[in-house]
Amino acid sequence: MHGFARMPIDLVALLRRDHDELERGLEVLTDPHATAAQIRAALDGVRLGLLAHSEAEDIVLDRALAALAMPDRVAAMVARARAAHLEEEGALSALVCAVPGSPTWRERAQRLKDLLHEHALYEEHQLIAALQRATSADAFARLAGAFATERLRQLAMLQPSAPIYVGDPAAA
Repeated sequence: MHGFARMPIDLVALLRRDHDELERGLEVLTDPHATAAQIRAALDGVRLGLLAHSEAEDIVLDRALAALAMPDRVAAMVARARAAHLEEEGALSALVCAVPGSPTWRERAQRLKDLLHEHALYEEHQLIAALQRATSADAFARLAGAFATERLRQLAMLQPSAPIYVGDPAAA
């Protein structure tokens, strides 16, 4: 290993990192002073990050439910998380259909931000705790590794948005 200690992967830290990155991107999208370039970059980051996070989490948790003897309560919690991902993706779709910087844009960006914040709290404080109780330490650690790997795989399959013209939101 050449002197490098292998650090365990922490699922909570991985999920929190994703949630924090998404919330930072949404801060830009709700900022009335954001420039067109900032909006384009933040929107693409939110789109790619949300899709990779949602798909990776759904795939990994589905596999865990199939492979491990999870209580029905945990399966219901995973289903709730999946439903939240679908709602967030719908809110993202509604956002990209609005004119950047418009009142509708800001309203939809705020809605996505609120959905993400609520979902992050649920995952980080309830779902993860339930998964930890329902699995062994080794199985829980494997979930973290599987999530990290699957998230990278999902990101590799996604394409950044084509450059589009976004007018100056301050002029709207």
